[in-house]
Amino acid sequence: MTRKQPSKISTGYGLPKNKKIKTYILDGIASRSFTDALPSENKLADFFSVSRMTARKAMDELEREGHITRVNGKGSFVKKQKHYSGFFRVRPFKLWAQDLNVTPSTEVIKVGVVEASGQVARVLGFPDQVTLIKRLNFFDDVPVRYAVHYLRTEIAAGILMDDLENESIYELLANKYRVDLTRISQDLMAVSLSKEIADIFNVQTGYPAFHFKRTEFSNDNPVCYVEYYMRGETSFRDVFSPRLDRSLRHE
Repeated sequence: MTRKQPSKISTGYGLPKNKKIKTYILDGIASRSFTDALPSENKLADFFSVSRMTARKAMDELEREGHITRVNGKGSFVKKQKHYSGFFRVRPFKLWAQDLNVTPSTEVIKVGVVEASGQVARVLGFPDQVTLIKRLNFFDDVPVRYAVHYLRTEIAAGILMDDLENESIYELLANKYRVDLTRISQDLMAVSLSKEIADIFNVQTGYPAFHFKRTEFSNDNPVCYVEYYMRGETSFRDVFSPRLDRSLRHE
């Protein structure tokens, strides 16, 4: 299966480009998404579709303000390192595949930092930048689930640097970013796919599917909004477990 490369981050509107980068780094530090090494200036420039000079200006400000340190030949680093513990885990997609004895794979269609739309802002109560992740999941190279995640940027800014083709977003949130997912609210509808979504699945318009709308909470605060489309003939199982992999604890 041919993999598509993730698209660049959309800088959105409202802030100068160097301020967007600065906000992204500060959100990651505040949420403990970034605890050690930070993205290089070249990577930040690529992610935000800006010049390296713009990325350097943002990092210069962060260094002057005491948020980061720089080491010649090694890069930029967070000054302090702390971790929070999470405890709620959603069953990873790969375990669904084990139930069906099929081979799972994931294609990252788009990642970025974008301005929250009206609906997303209302659901998350967060009218600012959000982290966007669009992925297409496959069973034996057949597309079976399209997922669009919107996360509050301060909870896991570093997730854009993770291996999103091979890692579960929920495992990352619980085990790496220490996000306490305490409640999930979910709506499910049987739908006929629009042309836009049908094209993603490479099926005809009107193909039967399930449409999920899920809001995830941490201590009653909405932190992530997800929309899923599942092929109508696909068998699946959701399991929610309030457990954290102890091997990954940092306490």
